[in-house]
Amino acid sequence: MSFRKRVTVNVFCFFVLAAWAVVADDPYENEYGDEYGVEWLYFVTDNATRIVMNFSSLPADTRGLLFGEAYFTLYTRQNRDNPEPLIIPEGDANINSTYFNASNDIKVITHGWISSESTTWLQNIRDEYLVKYDYNVITVDWSEIARNPSYVWPALSTRYVGKRVAKLLDSLEKSYQGQRKLHLIGHSLGAQVMGYAGMFSGRRIDRITGLDPARPLFEFPEMPANFRLEKSDAEFVDIIHSCAGVYGYRNSHGHADFYPNSGRPRQPGCEGPQYMIEGCSHGRSCEFYNESISSDVPFIAYPCDSWKSFQNGNCKTDSTKMGDPVCLNSRGDYYLHTHNTYKYAMGDEFE
Repeated sequence: MSFRKRVTVNVFCFFVLAAWAVVADDPYENEYGDEYGVEWLYFVTDNATRIVMNFSSLPADTRGLLFGEAYFTLYTRQNRDNPEPLIIPEGDANINSTYFNASNDIKVITHGWISSESTTWLQNIRDEYLVKYDYNVITVDWSEIARNPSYVWPALSTRYVGKRVAKLLDSLEKSYQGQRKLHLIGHSLGAQVMGYAGMFSGRRIDRITGLDPARPLFEFPEMPANFRLEKSDAEFVDIIHSCAGVYGYRNSHGHADFYPNSGRPRQPGCEGPQYMIEGCSHGRSCEFYNESISSDVPFIAYPCDSWKSFQNGNCKTDSTKMGDPVCLNSRGDYYLHTHNTYKYAMGDEFE
């Protein structure tokens, strides 16, 4: 069935009946009036272009939908400068790759709305991994779909893209025998893509990392668990919140949820008009994660029942690391402070 046929009136009705609110205790003044966050938002793209995310009306049909595909590229230490396209085979055929190493773990990374595989944070994470580890790093480019300026279409398309990611992983599992760990990493709508990939994969995914997973149409209105990233999608789901309640999840949906600097905008160092603060804060999750891969100074976080309680110094035991080196046994909500610029990690502030 085509994606066009899968877009139902029920989805639109459900969305129209829901209102979307920015967190009531937003730590900066709303500059754009009462309708901001209820009917529309500003969104800042990777190239710093400001666009309007409009939720006040929805298209009556699919004529505005941009059709497209998801493309997969493999990077290893043997082909860091010679990326290899991976093509999902037809039927039961094996996937063919020159550089895939069946003995190495797999990292899969993808972008969000109005972005692409070439975005700086994604390329930085890919490079950091290949410097430190001998991994199979696969990037997912679904920009043909994600570039649609009407947010609702890429949001609904995350299910399709997630199925394609799952099919690629299933093909690799069938074609290359071996014991490999699968770790999926996505930002914003890309985190929702990875949640679907985990749900549809024939093999249980070891870990999914959500970098400020997209809130509109997933957490607000709150969709059923099988329509958004949550902890059933992998053996371990960790989430870094950096624009909580605006662009990103406000609530905890992973095994371990990290709230640096409260998890909300404004993140330290994010200044300017409100839309810039929110865009900067949304991207901080990617910067934190990238730094965590190779930094000598870790992001030490502490379990706590609230940011206020953490701020009051009530939570100083049972710490864990945020980001790449997280302990897979971590459970619950974790809080920490960061610096306002790179390098962000502060280590253990209670030592």
